[in-house]
Amino acid sequence: MTRPTEDVLEFPRLLELLAERTTCLPGRRLAEALRPTLEQEEAQAALATAEEARQFLRAGHTLGFGGLADPEKWLAKVSTVGVVLEASELLDAATLLEAAHDLRQTFSGERSRTMRETAHSLPRLAEYSRRLADFRSERDAIRRAILPKGEISDDASPELKRIRASMAATREKIEKTLKAILRAAGSEVQDEFITVRNDRFVIPVRSSERRKIPGVIHAASATGQTLYVEPLATVELNNKLVQLAEQEAAEIHRILKELTEKLRAVHGELERAAQIVAEMDLAFARGRFAREFDCCIPRFNTDKHLRLHEVRHPLLEEALRARPPAGGGAGSPKPVPITLELDRANHVMAISGPNTGGKTVALKTVGLVALMARAGIPVPASDAELPLFDRVLADIGDEQSIEANLSTFSAHMVNLRQMAQAATDRSLVLIDEIGTGTDPAEGSALAVALLEHFRGSGAVTIATTHHQRLKAYAAATPGVLNAAVEFDEVNLRPTYRLLLGVPGTSSGIDIAARLGLPEVLIAKARSQIEAPDREAAELIRYLHTSRDEMEALKRKAQAELAELEAERQKLTTEWVERQRKRLAELEKQVTELVRRYEAELRQLVADVKDKKILGRLEKAVGRRVAGIRSEAREEFDATAVAALAETQQEIARAGGSLPAKAQDEVLEPVSFENLKPGVMLRLKGVSPLARLRSFDGRQAEVELGRLHMKVPLGDILGVSVARAEIKPVRTAVHAGREEVPEEINVIGCTVEE
Repeated sequence: MTRPTEDVLEFPRLLELLAERTTCLPGRRLAEALRPTLEQEEAQAALATAEEARQFLRAGHTLGFGGLADPEKWLAKVSTVGVVLEASELLDAATLLEAAHDLRQTFSGERSRTMRETAHSLPRLAEYSRRLADFRSERDAIRRAILPKGEISDDASPELKRIRASMAATREKIEKTLKAILRAAGSEVQDEFITVRNDRFVIPVRSSERRKIPGVIHAASATGQTLYVEPLATVELNNKLVQLAEQEAAEIHRILKELTEKLRAVHGELERAAQIVAEMDLAFARGRFAREFDCCIPRFNTDKHLRLHEVRHPLLEEALRARPPAGGGAGSPKPVPITLELDRANHVMAISGPNTGGKTVALKTVGLVALMARAGIPVPASDAELPLFDRVLADIGDEQSIEANLSTFSAHMVNLRQMAQAATDRSLVLIDEIGTGTDPAEGSALAVALLEHFRGSGAVTIATTHHQRLKAYAAATPGVLNAAVEFDEVNLRPTYRLLLGVPGTSSGIDIAARLGLPEVLIAKARSQIEAPDREAAELIRYLHTSRDEMEALKRKAQAELAELEAERQKLTTEWVERQRKRLAELEKQVTELVRRYEAELRQLVADVKDKKILGRLEKAVGRRVAGIRSEAREEFDATAVAALAETQQEIARAGGSLPAKAQDEVLEPVSFENLKPGVMLRLKGVSPLARLRSFDGRQAEVELGRLHMKVPLGDILGVSVARAEIKPVRTAVHAGREEVPEEINVIGCTVEE
């Protein structure tokens, strides 16, 4: 009685767009046969493959099957035992064998290193190619035996080559004999040329001179003046030529049969190859569609979350592309994208606004996108997440039926009744101009009742309306949202933007005025609007104005916040870099002082002449230098800890921050039992955790990023239990990233450790 939802949402036309991007007939048939009935895993697999195809195309590669002949007919003949393919059909088969070979080469990376790297990143396409059999033997046999125009090559078999060589020699001998007869006959022949009648070489002879050249008459001219005679001297040669021709035909039939049997032996693999080529062609059609319409790969969920960001209607976009640029400018007009979001808590939406404002387009866009996603087709949006709807139910357009004696309103009611019966909590319901076609009071009451039914069923529902009561229902009912198609009050024209959270005004009188209705009629119409309706319209206009102002403020605040964040990051980076330089300079100075002190001691010792004293001094100097190094390291470590603490305070004053203590961190008191190598320690005045390397009862050697230092027992606040298994936090920071350690210390560890 009513049109199928797919037709209402123009899904077949969408499939035409997709089919136009296939390159062979099998792929086109698959595209035209697509239906939005895929299960989630199938749809996700199809979408993922389409995305790989788009990546392949974006990398500058091409893939098409324009040279593939339709394999449907010859594959059916191959499956029938005893049937022999003709030469042209075998050439058609060769195109499939070559397409399969090209796919194997492309995605196995045999062609080039670049292609190999590309194929490695496209596992689904590569898997398709791996499922193809190797048909090189069959392909080479066909190409060797059959020439491009369908003739059988002399090299198809040694026997055929021998037969044709013998035929050529016999034909040459016949021609020589006939030419000799022609020369001897002189005026008896009609014309001096040799021709063929009934597959035999003959010469033309005047009928009056027939008896002068004995032979067999094979034909006469239309006037009867010329007879075509096979001289007796060439009868045996012609007989031999006919026999050789029969042998040639038999050998050709044998060759074709042999080639057919080769294909019959791999019939299953050939059918799979034809299917894979068709599926690959469809995948690349999806990829081309995704690239041309700037599509995204939708994500599926089970929590009834419908989120479409900047989604466009592909058929509208295609239609606009065909239009000339407005005002002679560059580029065709583009559809205004819409953004909407519904979830389990709010799964019903009422869209209001002026006529020609885009309400119906919004409905059709959402419905078509839902069908596309379930058919495994990328959707024209910047981002999309939606449930896998079990069915899409739509009541859009005029369903009036004269034959069934149904008015427009009755047809809508019949359709809505069927939708109410079929809707589940996994359905998408789309209703255009709900409650119209009857008395406004009754229509709005029916509309509220229907939306309440769909709200109770759990179906994701979007309806368009002009009824004030429905707008009020959406504003006051939990789970129902208002939305409006924006209307430019200054220029009195729709902007086609969808605004969430506010109802829209119909603006019918304003549009009528813009279309030229006399001012006296416009004034009369305005005076007929009742006060409550006028106040409601003014309130809605105020809400729209307030929303625009809030959006402007929000954008300004976001811009200022971004600037502040950039400044904070800059200050943080500067402070960290400054402290790193201070620590590096300090370490350099300490190292230099120790080196100079050691050198001076060594020089003093070197001046000692007594070997016994020299030996004792060298040992003493070694111990002293080691002590100095230890003291210098402890002093440096203490300075580094103080510098880190100072850095934290400076960064905090600048508005930045370093990693803070975890809220769920538990610190155990320091004891000899829990101070084991590898545990994480919380140090006084330092945010990052330090890893314990060793503990000698008085001091602890810790690892803090690149720093290895010794700290007094009093500087350890506790052992972090929650973070005991976490790797040490790096303290050296570059542009917000943590550095990777340049060494792994395994001193004191066993092989297993």
